[in-house]
Amino acid sequence: MTTRADGPRNVSALLNTLHEQERDGTVLVAGAPGGQIHVRQGLVVSIETPGAPGAESILLKSGRVADTDWTAVRAACRDEEGRLADELSARGLLTAVEFEVLCVAAVFDAAFALALAPPQGWEVTGSVPVPVSGPGLAPRRIAAETTRRLATLDGLWMPASALAALRVQPVEPVPSMLPSRYGALLRAANDRRTPRDLAFALGRGTYAVMLDLARMHSLGLLKEPAAVTVARPSTAPRAPAPEARSPEPVSVVTLPRRTPGAHQLGGAGRS
Repeated sequence: MTTRADGPRNVSALLNTLHEQERDGTVLVAGAPGGQIHVRQGLVVSIETPGAPGAESILLKSGRVADTDWTAVRAACRDEEGRLADELSARGLLTAVEFEVLCVAAVFDAAFALALAPPQGWEVTGSVPVPVSGPGLAPRRIAAETTRRLATLDGLWMPASALAALRVQPVEPVPSMLPSRYGALLRAANDRRTPRDLAFALGRGTYAVMLDLARMHSLGLLKEPAAVTVARPSTAPRAPAPEARSPEPVSVVTLPRRTPGAHQLGGAGRS
């Protein structure tokens, strides 16, 4: 393993480099939440992070696919990449298009979750098998969507990084006439769960939950929290000056000391 001081300075720039090189591999991101970014021919096919539910978690928690059916599908596919969509479709559980949409949404949501806090470092390894994956996405598209989502949340209530750490407390009594998804969030909130906890509990995306919570706050459905200030990295890809770059392929990159204004992973979208 080697360390490249002249390599990409954040995860967005690293993914762009892998895209230019049409690399296969897995980017291990250290930190809270941290995670794994799976790349095939330079495109991101899946992101796994404890900060956001993956496609499998959303399918099962939402009740869209039963646990027994999912177990049977996984067994039939033997964890081979690219087979899940066909198997789900053949069993009449989910069309290939539905599964693809779900996987794309999960990638955007996971990228958003990773962008809520600066990573402690990252490392590029060989490809790790990832049976639950969708069509490849260009890193710049993911970064743009993540940036939009962060900006959307920042403009609604509090900084997205602070909202992510909030212990959600509903007002009492809870109004009876509410959209069903608002009611489900209020019932699941217990003064201890964060938006990420609620997302996993309900089988929804972390961003979608945070967006609903920001809108619910504007309707007076949530208690006002104590002031919270949490810094987040920016999402613009940062690369070293041309003269500092090495023409060799990226292998391993570690995070330099963060300075004010430094940025990491990004992307966002309107809802």
